[in-house]
Amino acid sequence: MPCPTASTGLMDSHVTGVGIGVINGAAAGVELCYRTEDDPTWVKLPPVKETEAEVADMTPGEKYLIQVNTVSFSVESTRPQEVNQTIRPNPVSNIAPLVDSTNVTLEWPRPEGRVERYIVQWREEGNEGTPHTKNMTESNVAGSGTPQLVKVLIEDLTPGIKYQFFIHTVSYRLDSDVTNLAARTMPLIQSDITVVSSQQETDTLTLRYTPTPQISSRFDLYRFMLSDASVPVREKTANDTDTKVTFNDLIPGRLYNITVWTVSDGVTSQPLQRQDRMYPEPITSINATHISDTEVTLTWDTPRGEYNAFEVQYLNTDGLLIQNLTLRDSITISDLKPHRNYTFTVVVRSGTESSVLRRSLPVSAIFTTRESVPGKVEVFSPGDIQPSFINFKWSLPSNEQNGVIQNFTITYGLENSLYTQVQVFRPDEFQGTIKKLIPGKTYRFEIQAETKMPILAPPKPSSQVVPTEVYKTTTTIQIRFRKNYFTEENGAVEMYTVIVAEDDSKNASGLEMPSWRDVQAYSIWPPYQVMDPYQYHPFKNSSVEDFTIGVEKCEGTGSGYCNGPLKAGTTYKVKVRAFTAGDKFTDTYYSFPIQTDADNTPIFLGVLIPCAILSMVILVIFLVRRRRNNSRRATDHRGNDSLSIPDSIIETSRAPIALEKFAEHYRIMSADSDFLFSEEFELLKHVGRDQLCTAAELPCNRPKNRFTNILPYDHSRFRLQPVDDEEGSDYINANYVPGHNSPREFLVTQGPLHSTRDDFWRMCWESNSRAIIMLTNCIEKGREKCDHYWPYDTLPVYYGDICVTLLNESHYPHWSISEFMMCQGDTQRVIRHFHFTTWPDFGVPSPPQTLVRFVRAFRERVGPEQRPIVVHCSAGVGRSGTFITLDRILQQLNLSDKVDIFGIVWVMRKERSWMVQTEQQYICIHQCLLAVLEGNENQGPQREIHDNQGFEGKDPGLEVSVGATNPCEKNRCQLPSFYQAPGAFWHQAGYKLSQVLIPQFFLSSTWRFLAPAWVQAVPGANFPVFIKHLALLGTSLGMSCPKCQLIFSCVPEVFS
Repeated sequence: MPCPTASTGLMDSHVTGVGIGVINGAAAGVELCYRTEDDPTWVKLPPVKETEAEVADMTPGEKYLIQVNTVSFSVESTRPQEVNQTIRPNPVSNIAPLVDSTNVTLEWPRPEGRVERYIVQWREEGNEGTPHTKNMTESNVAGSGTPQLVKVLIEDLTPGIKYQFFIHTVSYRLDSDVTNLAARTMPLIQSDITVVSSQQETDTLTLRYTPTPQISSRFDLYRFMLSDASVPVREKTANDTDTKVTFNDLIPGRLYNITVWTVSDGVTSQPLQRQDRMYPEPITSINATHISDTEVTLTWDTPRGEYNAFEVQYLNTDGLLIQNLTLRDSITISDLKPHRNYTFTVVVRSGTESSVLRRSLPVSAIFTTRESVPGKVEVFSPGDIQPSFINFKWSLPSNEQNGVIQNFTITYGLENSLYTQVQVFRPDEFQGTIKKLIPGKTYRFEIQAETKMPILAPPKPSSQVVPTEVYKTTTTIQIRFRKNYFTEENGAVEMYTVIVAEDDSKNASGLEMPSWRDVQAYSIWPPYQVMDPYQYHPFKNSSVEDFTIGVEKCEGTGSGYCNGPLKAGTTYKVKVRAFTAGDKFTDTYYSFPIQTDADNTPIFLGVLIPCAILSMVILVIFLVRRRRNNSRRATDHRGNDSLSIPDSIIETSRAPIALEKFAEHYRIMSADSDFLFSEEFELLKHVGRDQLCTAAELPCNRPKNRFTNILPYDHSRFRLQPVDDEEGSDYINANYVPGHNSPREFLVTQGPLHSTRDDFWRMCWESNSRAIIMLTNCIEKGREKCDHYWPYDTLPVYYGDICVTLLNESHYPHWSISEFMMCQGDTQRVIRHFHFTTWPDFGVPSPPQTLVRFVRAFRERVGPEQRPIVVHCSAGVGRSGTFITLDRILQQLNLSDKVDIFGIVWVMRKERSWMVQTEQQYICIHQCLLAVLEGNENQGPQREIHDNQGFEGKDPGLEVSVGATNPCEKNRCQLPSFYQAPGAFWHQAGYKLSQVLIPQFFLSSTWRFLAPAWVQAVPGANFPVFIKHLALLGTSLGMSCPKCQLIFSCVPEVFS
């Protein structure tokens, strides 16, 4: 078959959308195929017989080669026709402009198909000049993501100008359609804003601004807005010469956010923001609803608007400005001087120092306190002394007159005589003569000034206001009383004395009371007076006075009052007597019964002497045997002796550990999963648990305890000042605990409840504490462990009568340190708050060295003289005890080469139960000390901490134990060095912890230990203190002599 003729008139093509129409001449049949310029693979279309064919679904922007060939009876011609054709690229669409003052970023989705370049042109709107052009290849602007975005940055534009943008794509020199876009750059604001407000205009705010230069930015107007949506927005044109904007009808005292923009055809600049608070509205007047000689109660109206507090100011008699803050519209100012004019000024405060503080205009009023009894005559001295008369001089400062002086009265009489005489002098006389005196006699003279107010006895305190016990021994009792037990409304309290009674049923209301010598004739002492009130003037530097009864010897048959010793093991009651004048006095009620310690000296000697004799007999027998054997066989003696100490009662020594041996001691104790630590900690479980908690168990006090099994011991609990005869108002769950510097260095309490946080702050105030240690978080494991008892911000908060204000706060990785201002009346104090935030309940900090750093941070800021230190966790026992122990150890390292952790915990548990609550905490103390000694306190932990669940929650206590190595050396008495008798050994006998101190009295140098004067024969011995310490350890000194037999198993080894 002949070949078909070649097609003629072929390849007249035209582009339609994304396809190509191809027209050819007549032929038996036509085959079409095509490919892109870059792809060698041909795509063949089905044969067609028409004179026109369409190639569809081609890629925009691509260049294609199309080939057409004729076919006849399946035979293709040998001369196919070809044509090149480019598809027009797609234009850009969905352009999103991102503008600032000098830049516009154009962003759009990449168009489908092939794009070689993007052409962006722009010019200012209205400018028909040549536009700026930016020609970019696709690789330079292609973004990421799906769909793929294209971003083009146009820079160096003029702020506030509207620009026209023209964008098209190019592929094989073929342009797409042009896409137009208009965008305006943001204008600039370069103005300075000044807020103008005044105390006189509390509801008007004026803004002054400097113009933004038009050369740097184009804009139409300024826009001003306040944060209150009800206040209309204000606008000013760009060329307005009045650069002042005023807002009216604002809320006094409110804090406003002020925002200013420039605006160019609706496009705003970046905002310029300021913040200012309106001055609060002042009060209108001050009224005095109550005026006495020392107090004024002020009230005032509530101002319009917003405010935080009222500031009340006045000048005291020393010319100092006193400021008081209150949240209420009334206040009572105390401690004023009688018959004085006081100018009180009230200022309304809005805001705080950290959030723009504004004060209103002050409003003042003058009030005069009432007249009262005069103060003490400052100078009263004899001038000319003659046999029968004495000339006196006196003076009374004007600030002590307290009213109009009517006269001066001198009362005088012979010493120790009840008969007195009175001589009166005019108010303008400041010297006078007392005549008709008996030569050679001793007289007592007393002078008083008088106003219209007579001097009376002090008002009777309430029944809850009584002296409290501080400390006691066998012959002394130390009591504490406060200056505020007696008010001075009937005259200044000039003198005090103390009344003691064994039998308080006897009358004790007379002016002349028996002395200590007078009551020695009674088997049960009636009330007697301890000292002459004229010689006792307490409260020199504080409002609390500690007085010790029984410190004088009172030997002989002298006259007058004497503070003689008390009887051992006897119960007494004590009261305080206050005098406004020599014959005008008032007593407190008697204290709770206080019992002196028992004297165990006879019991001790009764046990010691028989045991000593028996020991001597055993010694003689031993010496005879040794001479016969002529050799030392101490071990054989011990092994064959039927009186040897059983191994079951040999326990680890509790002696202080030398610091140089502490690392080895720690290694031994921590072996076998801390086995020896567990044994040692178990010995503490009963310490102090037999002491009374009577106050804590009263029905009115039970709700004040966070945990029913953590109660304060009566003897060491902190007693609040009673309030209005209310039962239980003196109670708080807190105890004094000894520290390195004082037996009352720490005040340990539970985490305050919401209902007891007022009492907590009252305790901080009344104890004069200057630091709080908080070792818990308020919420732990979803349960409340402590109330958030301090202010959340810098606004003052009242807790009862005490106002607390947060001054500053510093945060660290494991703790925070805050300072609070405490105010009561016109008295202010600063107290620091140290909050350790990463200590788990029943656990220890991780790493433990963190606690060392916290203790050091605390001691860098709080000196040893600042006490007591308030310490609390949740229950106030576990974490608190751990902290105090470590604080004592770190201070002790500077003074001693030994440490006694066991002894420190033992002493603390005598004052408050459960101190150092878990074995894990006990081990942590050792780990902290080891880190300090090895210089690793700033590094991580050295070993894993074992949490012995078998001991957690057990009742910690004390078992006094003896040594574990040499059967004699192990029983060495481990009392402090100043209690040690030479060669003294502990011994434990029987099933109960009955212990006897057996002294080494056998050597010639200590033979007199048995004699009546044995104390003098033992250097440094302190027998009363030694016996007392034995009693504190729970020793039983009443054991019979047969029980002493186990003592002597060590005798051969000791003296061989």
